[in-house]
Amino acid sequence: MPIKYYLQPNPITPDPNDQMARVLPTAILTINDIIKRVLKRGTTVTEADATAVLLLAFEEMSDAVAEGNHINTDLVNLRPSIQGVFTNVSDSYDSSRHTLRASVSARLQLSTKVSQSRVEKTDGSVISPDIIDFADIRTSTSTQASPGGIGTISGSELKFNPANAAEGIFFINTATNAETKATEIAQRTEGKLMFSIPAALVAGTYRLEVRRAYTNAATIRSDAYDQLITVA
Repeated sequence: MPIKYYLQPNPITPDPNDQMARVLPTAILTINDIIKRVLKRGTTVTEADATAVLLLAFEEMSDAVAEGNHINTDLVNLRPSIQGVFTNVSDSYDSSRHTLRASVSARLQLSTKVSQSRVEKTDGSVISPDIIDFADIRTSTSTQASPGGIGTISGSELKFNPANAAEGIFFINTATNAETKATEIAQRTEGKLMFSIPAALVAGTYRLEVRRAYTNAATIRSDAYDQLITVA
């Protein structure tokens, strides 16, 4: 199956004719979807066993990185990193200016698989939300969220109708698929959303989605931020 993409104006370069590619997701898969794909290969492992092992592995890998370890796998490398500016050589970590985060980089197996994929250009006339960036104001990061704090999303086609329960900003827990909707919206324009990050978010990793209705509210289209969001 090819990776489908379409072109849209590039807001970064000065040339107004420049375009950038936006990849359309074939689907947004959860860990349960991946397990079902594994089971189709004919393994004798049960779905319950596969789920238990993977969730335990994820937990142990998260603990290991939080302890300062680097993890190298055939798929990705994981390591802890520190974000922020240190004013001089005598400066030390300050949680008000610096942030601990997990860094992820693709390994050869993943990079090779993706680089060998076929691509297919599609018609970009089907408009939908496009998340370019997320920012957590409290931590000044793009991959962490502070429950009760302020978050911003930049992109295009972001202005949704808050009166429609199916539209809005959603945090989806990657472990449980539970959805938490942001209900306090301070700014709502086509290019930017500013909102209160739900205080009910528990520790874990989340997909961030913006959903918007089209065609007289009959069609919901969404976009997911291309990085997972961590809640400590």
